[in-house]
Amino acid sequence: MNIAVFLGPQGQVAPLTAPGTVTLFSLDNGRWQIVQQVAFDLSSCTSLDVFRERTLAMLAQLPACHHFVTRDVHGAPRAWFDGLGLTLWQCTGAPERALDTIAQQQPVAPEPEMPPPQAFVHPGAEPGEFYVDLIAARQAGADDTHTAKLLLIPLLGREEFTRLELLCDHVPKWFARLADYHLIYHSTPLDDGNLRVVVTKTAS
Repeated sequence: MNIAVFLGPQGQVAPLTAPGTVTLFSLDNGRWQIVQQVAFDLSSCTSLDVFRERTLAMLAQLPACHHFVTRDVHGAPRAWFDGLGLTLWQCTGAPERALDTIAQQQPVAPEPEMPPPQAFVHPGAEPGEFYVDLIAARQAGADDTHTAKLLLIPLLGREEFTRLELLCDHVPKWFARLADYHLIYHSTPLDDGNLRVVVTKTAS
């Protein structure tokens, strides 16, 4: 079980209004181990574009994580994290107490093994363009929601990103939040019942 906790300089659960570190904890043989740490700062965000890029870049470094702990979160961060399928928890104090509380409330299940992302991501005709076959990724045995997040978030967060084309059988639910971050998508039904979905940046 992996849980991300936003910590301040003193190692306590902190609000997202100040710089801190997103620390990914994993439960291993009954003990919490730190497996990843990502510096994260939303305090200086001046636009939705900057906010989108920072959150996508941070979340891309949290594999198999479905829980995010902070002291306080409202507005755009809550809506964005919710849309990506993360369960948000608000706690105070040392992270261990929050970790144990969450673990006790969640059934422990093995995380799905994710196929190599490069097997399903292909460059497009121009720099910043990508093609992803989500159907092939799902058929390879990975959880559909986790597969979409793990494959697509790093692409959408790239500075050079311009266009993403997907082959899928449904639009990921968290795409409903893309418009808040200057991204837009449209889908086209195919003859075989699947969808062709194209994501691009909106005009400035």
